[in-house]
Formats: sequence, structure tokens, C-alpha cells
Amino acid sequence: MAFTVADYILKRLTQQRVDTLFGVPAAFCAELFDAVGAHSVKAVVTASDLEAGYAADGYARTKGLAAVAVANGVGMLSMINAIGGAYVERSPIVVINGGPNSVNLSNLKDFDVLFSHSTGAPDADLNAYKLVTASAARAGKPSEVPAVVDNAILTAIRKKRPVYVEINRDIWRMACPMPGQPLSPAVPAAGTEEQLAVTIVQMIRSAAAPLLLVGTEIQRYGLADKVAALIAKLGIRWSTALLAKSALDEEGSGWLGVYAPPRSRPAVTNAVDRADLVVMLGCVFPSGWAALVRDTGRVVTAYDGKVKIKAGAKQSAEIGALVTALGVEAAKAPPANVPAGVAPPAPAPATGALTYRQVFERIGAALDASWLVVPDTFIGVASAANLPVKGRDAVVSGAVWASIGHSVAAAVGASFGSARRPLVICGDGGFHMTAQALSTMVRYARNPVVVVIDNGIYAFEQYLIDDAYFDDPGALPKPYVVLNRWDFVKFANALGVQFARSVNTAAALDQALADAKAATTPALIVAKVDPHDLPAELL
Repeated sequence: MAFTVADYILKRLTQQRVDTLFGVPAAFCAELFDAVGAHSVKAVVTASDLEAGYAADGYARTKGLAAVAVANGVGMLSMINAIGGAYVERSPIVVINGGPNSVNLSNLKDFDVLFSHSTGAPDADLNAYKLVTASAARAGKPSEVPAVVDNAILTAIRKKRPVYVEINRDIWRMACPMPGQPLSPAVPAAGTEEQLAVTIVQMIRSAAAPLLLVGTEIQRYGLADKVAALIAKLGIRWSTALLAKSALDEEGSGWLGVYAPPRSRPAVTNAVDRADLVVMLGCVFPSGWAALVRDTGRVVTAYDGKVKIKAGAKQSAEIGALVTALGVEAAKAPPANVPAGVAPPAPAPATGALTYRQVFERIGAALDASWLVVPDTFIGVASAANLPVKGRDAVVSGAVWASIGHSVAAAVGASFGSARRPLVICGDGGFHMTAQALSTMVRYARNPVVVVIDNGIYAFEQYLIDDAYFDDPGALPKPYVVLNRWDFVKFANALGVQFARSVNTAAALDQALADAKAATTPALIVAKVDPHDLPAELL
């Protein structure tokens, strides 16, 4: 059989260890799904287009690169929120779209005849995805496919961001040249890294209270070992944002905790505020970091291929080469003593009715190296930042884009991309967004454990709009934050989830977590808390 356009795309993806294609097949891209078996790629058909995007995101964050394909127009525009989050949070996904053919485009141009799912704009999907990808291109002929696909995959790997490839729907089965040499995604050094390293190491050693903020690029580019060695050589304390939580082992020396202003633990906030030098390696800056980043007199940043030293101009620098150079420069002097890391507080006994504090303390007590924590965006997100996770790469979080519902669907992809078992922690409002992902877990025999914290309201919205509600047990929430109450257990059972349990005491949650861990199937635990209760970090 001829080697086709679909074969070319799948071959290039498998060369980068991609073994799963997420999506919702449609007529324009069905041939891609038809071809997966010949390349030992599993097609995972999700319950919605948005779920497909989130699942690909979870896979990319755990495996290194992902692929997703849904219907043009209706599917692509539905999924764009997930890809926007992946763009912001440096998650490399290859988005593959079956696009219009020449007849479709001619009929649209000459007679205003819409092709399937068209808005009437010939480049609607292409132009939309240019906003949320590092590259977006269309291949109209088989001869154009190798260059378009190779450039997209290289860009995704090098920039750690999503890319978009649109294929003329008529050419999927047409003959295509075989791939040439394997792609070489290495990013060349800018040539500035050694001198920048000399400057930065000198500044750290001259500072009275330096601090290192480790960002998500350290995870994405596989630089954790080098940064851990750098910390040991320099004797520097370190922290992360929630997006980069568990980039390094948090039981290691120098660890302060997650920096998540305005809800960081006081010891972390004080350490950052009192630092006379803050070096940020590979960080994405969430809104709460604005005051720190603007404080240019004591800040060094390295991200997106640029380094900025205090108030100086940005200089080009490749993050991997810079971290290597920092390690070489730091090794020129004897290693300094690293302060002891901050140990998490001991959990309280598992007694009484469930509260937010008890939910997170019981989850924290249950954590071991087998779990991959996937927190959603909800009122407990600051508590999730302080969970005592074990080892590296133990958290997948949409902490900067902050799209509620990300966690449940991302856990689908993470269950394919990671050897750890996903443990989702989600508010009931966020669960409403992507609850049907439970069906995908059942269909493909995945085993995430989903903890839904049920208080009947969009509590984070209520807190941001009027936090006085939580001080008065008799107060009513804003009417537009009140949720329709689901019977979550019956809902999960209807989708085929056999382990579904509702709990309202700390002891019952302990037992449910232990039983869910012993099970080999997906599990849902509904943790009921009072709607006026708040996590400890917000009290």
C-alpha cells in the first residue's frame, strides 16, 4: 500500500513517542483515525471536543507531546479554550484539522455556498488557531505536507506550545514522501549563556538573601536534575508557582513552599518579600506575581528564550544552555550549605464532619509516590498548592489559564501519559463542566480517582464577589452562583463508574480514599462540605 499523508503525520508523531491520538472523529479527518492502527497509535474518542483538548493537554504535560483531531469548525472552535490554556502554560500539542478542499473553497468564494461547519470565512479555523498556537499552517497538496508537519512538530517541541496543522480533506489517502531523517528538536544556544551565567552566579553569591523561583519550563525542557544540582552548589532557597509545583522534589533542601500571592503561606511570602535577589528560571507569571515582577531592582528572569537582569534589556538565551552554564559557573567555588527545607504541617486527626481543611488534610495524608494530583480551578486551589506531594512531576495543574473543569478531562490524557494514577480534586461547579469525561475513563479502562467537593455553589465566584457571605451562616449566596444539585453517585453509575461514594466525615473520606486506591477502575468520591466553609488559606 502507498505511504499516505495520514501515514506521514502519524509516523512523525510516533518518532516523538506519541502513542495516542485524542479527538472526536468527523468526515474531514476520519482517514487519520483509520490509519492509527498501522502505526501502533491508540485512538481515544472523548465525550466532547473540549474534553479532547483537555485530555491532549494532560497527556502532553506528562508525556512531552500530544496530538488531537476533531471536526473542523464546530469541533475546533469548541476545543479552542483548551488549546488556549495549553498555549499559556507551555503544553505542546499538535492540533490536526481536516480542512476544506479546493472545491469547497471555490464554491464559497464564487457562489457563497458554505462547506460543512463553515462560518463563511475560508480560513476561519486557521486564523482562530493562530491566536493560540506557536505555528499554524495549511497543507493543500501532498507535496506540502512534509514541510508543514515537520515545522509544526519541531516548533511544538522547541517552544513547548501547541501548533496547528490543517490538511485538505481530499489528500489524506494520497501518496506522500516517506519521512527523511528523524527530526532534531534541539534548540541551538544563543551564545550569550556563559556570560549571563557568570553575572547571575556572581549576583547570587553577593546577595544576602537570594531566592530561586523554579518555573514550568524547567519541567517542560527536562532540566530538573540540573536545577537541583544548581541549588545544591549555590545553597539557595527555592520556591515555585502552582503551575510548576513538583518540578523538583519538595522534600529536598531549600524548599520553601509554593509562591501563590495573595494566598501563599506566610513563610513563603516573607521569604520572597525579604529576598534581595529573586532569580526566576522558566516561570510563567500569574497575575498575583505582578508586584514582584515589576520590582526590577531585585529580579532576574529567564523564560521564553530571553533573560532580563534587573532593569536591563532582554537578551536572547536558550534555557537549557543557560541552566547548564549556571551549573558550570556555580561549580567553580565550593558548594554552599543549603538551608533545610520546610516540612508540611502534620494533619489533624480524622474526626468530625468534613470541612475544606479536613478534605485537604486527609488527601495529603493519603498521598504517596503513586499519585498524580490534578487540582482544578476552584476555591481550594491555594490548599492544593500546599499538598505534600511526593517526588517530581506529581502535579498537573491549569493554574494560570484557570479554566474550571480542566482537571477531570486532563486526567483522561494524564492516565495515558503518566505511570502515576491521577487524583483529581475538583469543585462541583468545575465537575459540571466536564463530568462526561468519566464515560471516557470507563470506555478505555482508565483508573483516575475524582474527588468532587460538593457545596452546591460556585464558591470561588462567591468569594471573589462578596466574601462576607462566608462569615454569616445565615447569609444567602448570590443567586447566580447557586448550582443545580446533582446526585453525583447516580450520575457516575449511569456512566459505568462502579466505585462512586458520597462522604461527609473525615473518617469516611479516609476510608473512601483507601478503598478507591485498592480498586483498579475509575472512582468518584463526593466530599460534602458546608457552603459557608472556607479553606484554611482563605480564613
